[in-house]
Amino acid sequence: MKLLIDRERELEQLREQRESAPSLVVVRGRRRIGKTFLLAHAFADDERVVRYQADEQPRSAQLAAFAAAAAVLLPGAPPLSFDSWDTAFGFIGAQAGERPLVVIVDELQYACLSEPALPSIIQRHWDAWDRQGTRVCLVLSGSALTFMEGLLSRDAPLHGRASYRPVIGPLDYRDASELAAPNSSPEQLIERYAVIGGTPQYQTWAGRRPLQRVVREAILRTGAPLHEEPLTLIREEHGVRDPRRYFGVLAAIAAGRTRNAQIGSLLELPSSGVAAALERLAELDYVQERAPVTPQARSHRRGHWALKDPFFHFWFRRVSPNRSRLDRDEAVDAVWEQIAADLDTYVGRIFEDVCRRWLARYSQIEPARAASATGSWWSRDGRHEIDVACVDRRQYTLLGSCKWSRRAVDEDALDALLAGRDAIEGRTADAQLVLFARRGFTPRLTRRAEREGVLLVSAAELF
Repeated sequence: MKLLIDRERELEQLREQRESAPSLVVVRGRRRIGKTFLLAHAFADDERVVRYQADEQPRSAQLAAFAAAAAVLLPGAPPLSFDSWDTAFGFIGAQAGERPLVVIVDELQYACLSEPALPSIIQRHWDAWDRQGTRVCLVLSGSALTFMEGLLSRDAPLHGRASYRPVIGPLDYRDASELAAPNSSPEQLIERYAVIGGTPQYQTWAGRRPLQRVVREAILRTGAPLHEEPLTLIREEHGVRDPRRYFGVLAAIAAGRTRNAQIGSLLELPSSGVAAALERLAELDYVQERAPVTPQARSHRRGHWALKDPFFHFWFRRVSPNRSRLDRDEAVDAVWEQIAADLDTYVGRIFEDVCRRWLARYSQIEPARAASATGSWWSRDGRHEIDVACVDRRQYTLLGSCKWSRRAVDEDALDALLAGRDAIEGRTADAQLVLFARRGFTPRLTRRAEREGVLLVSAAELF
C-alpha cells in the first residue's frame, strides 16, 4: 500500500475547498511528484467525484474520455457523450446539488492542446457557478509548470479566480526516509536521499533495497525505470524544441561548470543560447541560481547554477557520461565501482543541503528559527566558503560547516570555520557557530566546542 507522506496541509486545504464550493483549485508540480495520488487520497471517501486525466489525443477522444469519467454521476443511465467542452461543463453544472461535486481535470495542458479555448470555456462556466453559488469544486492539475502558471497570469482567462493554488514539491530528506528500509542508519538515509532525491515515484521505484542494489538495478541497468528518466522528462516537457541543448546544460552543471560563461565555453553555445536554456530549466524547476546569502541581499555577481533535484545531479554526473557503456550490461559493475569510489565526495555536497534544510525546518536553534534567510556564503576570491549561513536584515545569525567524513571531525574544522567567519564582510560577531558531522567529533573538539559555545550536530540528530 502506498503511503501519503508530508501532504497534511495540502489534504486539509483541498478538503476545505470542497466544503466551501464553489471553488477553483489549480494544482502545479513536476511529473512523478505525486499530484494525482494526492488528489485521489484527498477525495477518496467522496462518491461525487469526476476524475479525468487528459492525454495527447484528439479533441473528440478527449471528450469521450471525459464523458466516461462523468458517467459516475448517473449510474445505470445510457452512455454519455459530449459534442463540445461547453456541453461537458454545462452537464457538470446541471449535476451540482446541495452536496459538493468535485471535478478533477488532471494534466490539463494536454486537453488544451486539442482545445486551445478550453481555459476561456472554463472561465465562463466558473463565473456562472461562482455567481449562482453552484456547489462545484473544480480542480485543474498539470505538470507543465510554465503552462499552469500562465493559466493564472494577468492576461489569462482564469486570472484572479483560483481560491487555492498549491505547488506540490518533492519530499525533503526526512520525509523521504520514510520510504527507505526501516533499519537504515542515518548515514544510509542521507546517501539514499543524495542519489534518489525526494520525488515520491523515484523512491517507490527504488523500494527498500540497499543503495548499491538501487543504483545497479533501478538506475544503471538498461530498461530500468530510472535509467533514462531525466531524458524522458525533458523530451516530454511542453515547449522544449531542442532537448539536446538542455541535456548539455544539465550535464555541464553536474560536471562543475556552474556559470554561464563556463557552460557556453564547454558546449560552444552563445551566451544568449545558454541564458535561454537556463531560464527555461529554471521555469521547469530543474535548476536554480544560487548566490551568497547576506543580510541585505544576495550577491548575484558571485552566483552560480545548481541542479535542484539530487537524482538529476547524480544521473547527469554518473549515468549520462556512461550511457554508451551501460548499453552493454557487463559495464554495470565497472560503473558502480566508479560511483562507489566517488560517493563520499558526491554525498558531501548534498549533506550541506540536508543540514540547511534541518536548520530551516526542524531544528530548535533560535538563531536559525528566527532567520529571514538560510543559505551559504563564499568569498569573491573563492578562498573561503561557509556551508551554512543564516541571516536577518542586520547581521549573520548562524554560521556552520558540514563534514561528510568517515573520521571524527577535529579542531581543524572549527579553525577553518573561524577563518571563514573572519573573511565575511558584515556583522558576524554574534553569529552562532555550528559544526555538522557524519560520524561525530573528537573528544578534543568536543571539549573546545563546549568552552567556546559551538554547537555540534551529528547526522543522527538530523532525523
